[in-house]
Amino acid sequence: MKRLIKISNLLVLSLMILTSCFKEDEQVIPQRPGDVTTTVIEMLPDYSIQSFFNLSSGQVVDTNLKTSWDLGLSCKEGDYSLILNTSRFMKIAHTGSDLFEVTYASEGFEWLFDESTGVPSGNAIGQWWENTVDGPVGMNEVLLVDRGIDEEGLPAGFYKIQPMIDPSSHNVTVRIAELDGSGDRTFGFTKDNSRNYVTMSFETGQNQVQPEPVRTAWDLLFTQYTTLLYTDTGEPYPYLVTGVLINDSLVSAVMDSLISFDSVDRAYAEQKMMSYNRDVIGYDWKAVNGDVTSGDVTYTARPEMVFIIRNTDGFYFKLRFIDFYNNLGQKGYPTFEYQRL
Repeated sequence: MKRLIKISNLLVLSLMILTSCFKEDEQVIPQRPGDVTTTVIEMLPDYSIQSFFNLSSGQVVDTNLKTSWDLGLSCKEGDYSLILNTSRFMKIAHTGSDLFEVTYASEGFEWLFDESTGVPSGNAIGQWWENTVDGPVGMNEVLLVDRGIDEEGLPAGFYKIQPMIDPSSHNVTVRIAELDGSGDRTFGFTKDNSRNYVTMSFETGQNQVQPEPVRTAWDLLFTQYTTLLYTDTGEPYPYLVTGVLINDSLVSAVMDSLISFDSVDRAYAEQKMMSYNRDVIGYDWKAVNGDVTSGDVTYTARPEMVFIIRNTDGFYFKLRFIDFYNNLGQKGYPTFEYQRL
């Protein structure tokens, strides 16, 4: 009897050790497939609204005006990456100088955009700090910022900025001014470890109400963003597109056009190789009809493009877009069907 008890205890201990080896996000209990649901997201015809959507609840969890922020700071431990609000068509230029008082011109520099994939190597500002034995130290380079376009689609102007790190608190501050030095002010960032990024406006400092919800609350962001398109001869050029970005810290997805929407089930989804690239869903789930350069275009959804998504809760969903217009014929209202698998 004692031997049996020892063996049983060893078995229980082994099971506990094995169980502890699994990632928490893999311990998702399969559920019956949900119903196919149709949802319309209101971005407005000028695409001015950013909307954060949660697939599990089927709700838009937050919205904001895309012009409400300029710069975002990563909330990851030990990471001080700064991102641009690419929905404004923002870009950055490195001066190679730490002299903030100098008057700068916008000409003569290479202007860079954040890559829409979200990969660190595609970050336009790059690693502007260095890690030392005493903690992170800012390099204090002056960066020129093209703020892109404003609410009316007009050029929003230029600034020079200088991100810095406080040597004692390791908090990030950003000095901001016009290119000639006027309007000099400094704003500080306070990280929030429940979010992917915290954002600031160049006018008012860190946003009191953060545009991006806590990272566990959302899966998809419906927004404009800057990406690279290519001419007929293969030359890349930046362009402002309208589409969907994923919460790349917790969500992965893949596009599949080889199988119909109705045929995709959980078993099929589980064997797919998923991507954490932020723009994996992207913008080309709609076809463009007309001349892009003149702006005289219409859009047609491409429902044959089926997106398989693993969301923040670890559940699989399938999703396809069926329209880009509301019932009044206005663009900027992406309509999609989705189902939990």
